[in-house]
Amino acid sequence: MRFKENLLSMFLLINSLTLFTITWMLIRDLTMNVPFSETVVVFTVFYMSLWFSAVIGATELIKKLQEKTFLLFWILLGTCMYFLSIIIVIENSLLNLIITAFVLGVSIGMGIPVCLALFANYIDIKNRGLVGAAIFFIIQLITVFLCVLISSLHIAEKFLIAGLWRLLGIAGIFFLAPVRTLHEENRQNSFSSIVGERTFILYFFPWFLFCLISFLEAPLLERFFGPELFDTHLMIEIAMSSVSAFLGGAICDFKGRRIASVLGFILLGISYAVLSVFHGAYFSIYSFMLLEGTAWGILYVVFVFVIWGDLSEKRTREKYYLLGNMPYLLSGWIENFAKPFVEVIPIYASFSLASFFLFLAVLPLLYAPETLPEKMLKDRELRSYIERAKRVREKFTKG
Repeated sequence: MRFKENLLSMFLLINSLTLFTITWMLIRDLTMNVPFSETVVVFTVFYMSLWFSAVIGATELIKKLQEKTFLLFWILLGTCMYFLSIIIVIENSLLNLIITAFVLGVSIGMGIPVCLALFANYIDIKNRGLVGAAIFFIIQLITVFLCVLISSLHIAEKFLIAGLWRLLGIAGIFFLAPVRTLHEENRQNSFSSIVGERTFILYFFPWFLFCLISFLEAPLLERFFGPELFDTHLMIEIAMSSVSAFLGGAICDFKGRRIASVLGFILLGISYAVLSVFHGAYFSIYSFMLLEGTAWGILYVVFVFVIWGDLSEKRTREKYYLLGNMPYLLSGWIENFAKPFVEVIPIYASFSLASFFLFLAVLPLLYAPETLPEKMLKDRELRSYIERAKRVREKFTKG
């Protein structure tokens, strides 16, 4: 497929991942003024319904969700759920919040594994890094645009916009080729067999640690920076991660997945180390923002899009993507649940611990095998050497 066709075929994935973030924000808005205990209940219902529906989508409904007709049904169902939520949230009672969280979690989670698997099914292994970076960049742009668009709207209007965006996901179905023709030879595999794979564990553990630390530290960073500086931090993170995603994608495709992931963890570890050592100096704060944003872009591309697709060659991709991305999909629940508890931790001690564990996370990656085929790496190195030799010859010929 050409690059343009790749992106068109990924519109359903872009639509779904953008909607996941927007929905999290909508539920956060709904629970803004409710007690902490009720907020935990609502977010727990949302993430548990998302998780269980994703498991069902990756197992019982996997063949159905590979058909355009059922994908269309899934999108229309989700659209109806957002429109229905407009009526439900008129009365902001705990029961209504739970119902809203449940139906939205189900409507999003059911097709997420299939959408993520589509990425690896359509994108060749040698181009997954850069195409993943382009998709991430588009997701960031659309998410920011939608957030700005709905920021001043009433909650019912926000749900209406989210429902209309979900409805636009139908457009992505028209660009999909039959999935069965892409992986007819894939053999079925169980969750237990995936978890038992050495390579999966060596990549999964650092990714889990990264998600855990990043979202546990988020409330502390908000308290440390203050509202205005924290907003600046978010803007810098979005900008840097959107750009650095292409750096991560290029390293993935030309140098290997392991090098890209190690680089991301080292940058993130350095960012927290700088923040803890220099105790609030302005240069350390802005260095942290730049380094963390850069690391986020690299690691998002590697671990959300690329690595699980590589590991699932000729296997059931949906299960790999479901297990591999669960730390990221559930990280918002971790942040909300842990917020009152982590805020009693001394800030600089938490930064030091975060830096230590992020550097520690590099160790499994040093033992992880490279998932980009060695032949591709050697072919690209050879082509690069030939191109340099041609430039040198042309230089001397002109001289």
